[in-house]
Amino acid sequence: MNSDPLEVVSTGIFVADCVARPVVGTPAKGKLELVDSIGLYSGGSAASTGYSLARFGIQTAVIGRIGNDGFGDFMLNETKRHGAFSMLERDENAGTSSTLVTVDEDGERSFLHYIGANANLRPSNISLFELKSRGTKIIHVAGYFALPGMEGIDGSPTRDMFKDARGLGIQTSLDSVWDARGRWMQLIGTVLPETDYFCPNLQEAQAITNLPESAAPLEVATALFAAGVREIVALKMGEQGSFVMDKNGKHHTVGIANVPSIDGTGSGDAFIAGFLAARLKGLGLLEAAKCGNAAGAMCVRAVGAMTGITDWQELTQIAASIQEVL
Repeated sequence: MNSDPLEVVSTGIFVADCVARPVVGTPAKGKLELVDSIGLYSGGSAASTGYSLARFGIQTAVIGRIGNDGFGDFMLNETKRHGAFSMLERDENAGTSSTLVTVDEDGERSFLHYIGANANLRPSNISLFELKSRGTKIIHVAGYFALPGMEGIDGSPTRDMFKDARGLGIQTSLDSVWDARGRWMQLIGTVLPETDYFCPNLQEAQAITNLPESAAPLEVATALFAAGVREIVALKMGEQGSFVMDKNGKHHTVGIANVPSIDGTGSGDAFIAGFLAARLKGLGLLEAAKCGNAAGAMCVRAVGAMTGITDWQELTQIAASIQEVL
C-alpha cells in the first residue's frame, strides 16, 4: 500500500479526447479531407478536476478504469504529467473511453463517444480505508449520471460509499453531468443526503429538482438543500458565472473573468477544482467561488480541458479580478 499523503481523490469519468479542427462537412466514402490540426487530450470530468487540483498544489489521486490500449497508456502518462497520483486500473474487458470531437469553422463541436471502461467503475474499485490511512479529506465523484456502475438502479452504490466515507471523516463531493434518460431524482435522490458538496450546472440542477428553466439559482439551491445536500451547493452558470450557497443560507453570485474564450471543454470541471482547492486552503465561500470561476477562466482560454490550467499563483491573480454580482 502506498503511504504518500492524499488530500483529495477524484473518481469517475476518464476519456481520451481526439479533436480535429476545422471540419467542414463529412468526407464522402473513400475520400480524404484535410484539417489544420488533430490533437489528443486528456478529458473526462474526473480527470480534468483531479489534474487541475494537482496543478493547484493539492495532493490528489485519480481513480478510474482505463483499457489495456494506447489510449490507456496516454491517460497514465497524463496523470504523471499533471502531478496527480494514479490509482487508475486497467480493464481487460473494455477499451479506454474516448471521444472523437470535430470542430467546425465557427467553433461548434460535434461528438462521437465510446463509453468503454468507464461503465465498469464501481465502489469496490475504491478502498476508503486506504484513502483514510493516507489522510484523504474529500472524495469527489465526477460525471455521476454517466457511471452506471456507480448509479445502480437507485443510486445506492454511491450512496453507500458516501455514507461509509463520511463515517471515516472523509467529506463527499458530487458532480452530475446531463442525464439524457431523465431519471434524475430516481438515481440521485438517495445520494444527496450523503453529499457534502454538490456541484452541478444550473440546467442539471433545475432538472434534478423538477424546476423550470426560469427558476432562479437561489430557488434551485434551496430545493437541493431540501433534498438533502449537507454543506454547500455550487451551481455552474457558464457566462453568468456561478452561484454558491451554504447550509445556513449564505449565498453569493460571482461573475466571470475577462479572458478570451477559445474552448469551453472542461471549464465546469476546472471550476470544481478551483473551488475545492480554495476550501482546502481555508478560504471562505465567496473567495472559493471566485477561485472556481478563475479556474474556469483558465480552462476556456485554450483548446482542451487542461491546456490553459497553470498553477495556484496565477489562479489567485485571476480570482482577484472577479467581482461578486449584487
